[in-house]
Amino acid sequence: MAREYVSPTGSPILGTLERLTGRAEISGIADDGTPQFMDETEVFWDDQRTAKTDDGKVIFLDACGAEWTFDQLTPADDSEEGDEEGDDEEDDGDVGC
Repeated sequence: MAREYVSPTGSPILGTLERLTGRAEISGIADDGTPQFMDETEVFWDDQRTAKTDDGKVIFLDACGAEWTFDQLTPADDSEEGDEEGDDEEDDGDVGC
């Protein structure tokens, strides 16, 4: 069964860090060798790979953009057990990044 997780800071885990390749369109090359970029990049989706640490652990990203490995995460339902019952504050999703 899949579960939701949070980082050590309490920020929800939203996804994984991905490595992509692509081609940035250029209109030409300056005399010093600097490419003159246009406003479009073609992403080569078939080359997409999930980023991993040097020892092979998947890198997860939280809502603030911080990187974490699975062993650093806590199931979201476990992190809520410390909440006070009757807490009327509504969770607006703001994690204070």
